[in-house]
Amino acid sequence: MHSQFSLSPSTRPYLGHPLPSRAHGAAADPRRVFDEWVAGRLDARQLNGRFLLIARDEGRNEQVVITDRLGSMHGYYVLRGNRVVAIGTDLADLACQASARELDWEAIATFFSMGFFLDDRTYFTDVRIFEPASIYRISADGEILEHQRYWEWHHTVDRSRSYSDTIDEYNALLRQAVARCISDGRVILPISGGLDSRSLALMMPEGPETQAYSYGYTPDSIETRIAAQVAAARGFSFTAHTIRPYLFDRLPEIVRVLHGSQDVTQARQMSVNAWVRERADAVLTGLWGDVWCDQMGAADGLPPGTSAAEHAWHKMQKRGRTWLLEQVVRPHLPGVDLETLVTEKIAAGMHQFDHIEDVDFRIKAYKTSRWAFRWSNASLRGFEPGATPRIPYYDVDLVDFFCTVPTAYVRDRRLQIDHLKRYAPNLARIPWQATGTNLYLADHSRWLTLPGRAYRKLLRTVRRQRPIQRNWEVQFLAPDGRAQLEHWLLRPGLKVHDLVEPRAIRDLLDSFYASLGPAEGYSVSMLLTFSAWLEALG
Repeated sequence: MHSQFSLSPSTRPYLGHPLPSRAHGAAADPRRVFDEWVAGRLDARQLNGRFLLIARDEGRNEQVVITDRLGSMHGYYVLRGNRVVAIGTDLADLACQASARELDWEAIATFFSMGFFLDDRTYFTDVRIFEPASIYRISADGEILEHQRYWEWHHTVDRSRSYSDTIDEYNALLRQAVARCISDGRVILPISGGLDSRSLALMMPEGPETQAYSYGYTPDSIETRIAAQVAAARGFSFTAHTIRPYLFDRLPEIVRVLHGSQDVTQARQMSVNAWVRERADAVLTGLWGDVWCDQMGAADGLPPGTSAAEHAWHKMQKRGRTWLLEQVVRPHLPGVDLETLVTEKIAAGMHQFDHIEDVDFRIKAYKTSRWAFRWSNASLRGFEPGATPRIPYYDVDLVDFFCTVPTAYVRDRRLQIDHLKRYAPNLARIPWQATGTNLYLADHSRWLTLPGRAYRKLLRTVRRQRPIQRNWEVQFLAPDGRAQLEHWLLRPGLKVHDLVEPRAIRDLLDSFYASLGPAEGYSVSMLLTFSAWLEALG
């Protein structure tokens, strides 16, 4: 028996160094991973990196699909009845070639409510996404013979390890994860005003051979100013970018790259793809470090009368969803309480984690298995036209580590802050954008920064300046922003008009430009995403 290895053309896996993460198990070559599978020796829990592996097992006359632990490389399959008729990694191509393209309005309700699709659903009733940490066996005639999860969430606190030792272990594992990610090719580091990229900067080789960059919405952006200080402290080569209007020039490409599954204004990394492509083979992202290194708002338990599912819904719901649900979804799901529909789906999903006693970690596990899987991992595709994303905080050894850390150690970013203070005092002295103070004064930031914040607000009021804080403000408030929105939302013949009355869309745009509020901004951004996606399907 042997396995014939095949890989979807649009899938370029980063398999980690080494694969697996520990000394035993399958070999690094993906082909040998499948040989281990066929021989019954594969311990998939050891597989590390961002990958989607697809092979044909000729001995059994079936296909095998293996996804990475956090589902960071997306793949899809089309069902006809209960048979798989097609598999692919480009959702638009797959839908055009094999799907009946019947819109799944329950799934779209979750997309509009939270900004991402829930569970394994997509735009279409017959298209599903392969779930994380899974091995699928599919027969020659398309029957799913088995869907096996090879890793399960848990929170097994290591009570023998002190807080100080936990900081040291975190340092060693993060250094190991970064070393795996930078071991081949030219790697570039985007730096923000936060702590995750700062922690990665500590692990990168010091000196000008390390390239770094940042982007902000204005030339005097606090984000790029802090990033420049972090880069200077490490001696990196650094470039600051100011995000200009780019979205409408590349909208068809962007919506396809994101598989239509994320608000197109969120992937601001698309603004610098061409620049990155000239300088790097891979980009190191601090994705999910802030989630691992913080609480979910339930470290002291849930408010009285609130369930874990209700708390999760409160954290994930989007302002601006109501217009989308009522104007776009409601006509197709008459008589359905749409918010109840979404909250019941969340409650059903939360049951998967009932065995986790710590309610804060239970919500964190749920958020990672849904939000990270469907929203954050969609954003990774925004890097790919420039360079391959590599994700140290998805390293399986780090994931296993955080499953042993008490919530008390990470609440309010305690572990991450103390780690930087211990191992990089110079980086800890640089202001943190979230507080406006350095990490030694973070506990007192609210009062220390109050005079400065009040003065800047007064100055903006006197000068009638509007602070630019979101990418949609840069794109939609550009001189031709409204004309471009009307082109994509109101020009005759658009497919979205089969689903939404143009008059309602015009009223939304009028309301948006009158208020420029975040709720209306979200409604417009998601409607733009939906319209551009429908046009991308041809």
